[in-house]
Amino acid sequence: MIIGVAWTFFAALLLGTFALPSKYIKNYAWENTWGVFSLVGMLIVPVGFSSILIKGLWATYAQVSPSIVFGVIALGFLWGCGICCWGLGLSMVGLTLTYSLAMGTMALVGSMLPFFLGNAANAATAGGMTIIAGVLICIIGVAINGRAGMLREKSQANSITGNAPEKKIMLKGLIICVLAGLLSSCCNIAYHIGGNVGKIAIISGEKYGNAPYLAGLSVWTLIFLGGFISSLGFCIIQLFKNDTRGRFIGKGAALNFCFAALMATGHFASLFFYGVGAWKLGALGTTVGFAIFQSGSLVVGNGLGLFTGEWLSSDTKSKNWLVAGLSILIIGIVVVSIGNSIS
Repeated sequence: MIIGVAWTFFAALLLGTFALPSKYIKNYAWENTWGVFSLVGMLIVPVGFSSILIKGLWATYAQVSPSIVFGVIALGFLWGCGICCWGLGLSMVGLTLTYSLAMGTMALVGSMLPFFLGNAANAATAGGMTIIAGVLICIIGVAINGRAGMLREKSQANSITGNAPEKKIMLKGLIICVLAGLLSSCCNIAYHIGGNVGKIAIISGEKYGNAPYLAGLSVWTLIFLGGFISSLGFCIIQLFKNDTRGRFIGKGAALNFCFAALMATGHFASLFFYGVGAWKLGALGTTVGFAIFQSGSLVVGNGLGLFTGEWLSSDTKSKNWLVAGLSILIIGIVVVSIGNSIS
């Protein structure tokens, strides 16, 4: 139990900090940064890592229905779109709001859909009602964080030192962050379909002798492949559209590449170590582990946003709304986890 909680906390720390290097990337356009992120974090690291460590990885897929494999990749494709929205949100509204809105939305949608998928009768059970209550709490938390963002924009616009984005950009950024959470939740749905419906992890473990946390990566590999197609594809379109390809060889390009690759590696590592923690926690992996992973990354991500000065010139009112929204989000995540535990 202690080992499982420790690994899950470590995973939450990685998820909460993976985007921090983006603040130190200079002379890269958005598509340069997230193009490297997509290449390294969704293809080179996860697929290479899985191919080396998982026995019979590609043979496993041959024993699964093609519709399952295609469905998991397709949902991974939507997840990749969510990653792109996540990156856009970071550039528009910063770490604090992006983590609050995107993670909050992803937590409520990603938890609710797999629970009720194919069994709507669960809504009438004690666990189902608890999950619905937690989802409603998360929605309130997301709305309050959006309000905090609008208040921050207003207060920073009135500040002498503030460099707030224009109101239209802030509103657009908030919408994109929520969309990022909605699309990113597809990764959890994809894992549910690949693992629980397609039994990919079970085949990998029972037939090829892979440990459970490695067998689970056989599902994630398909998800990453789908995400790679959409995220890198969008970045390539933007590179040609904005004629920013030359920035890969400009001043500081090597350091920028390293920062983007570090983001990508940290993102993959967070998912991997969460898998290890959930495995060690056993039946509590998707309840206690989920609450630690989601709420922990929210706290870390928001703390970094505050530490790096995103709210430096905002007033007390907007900060109070932020704290209230974040607290409500964490409560909602814990309630959702309790609902999963009851079920």
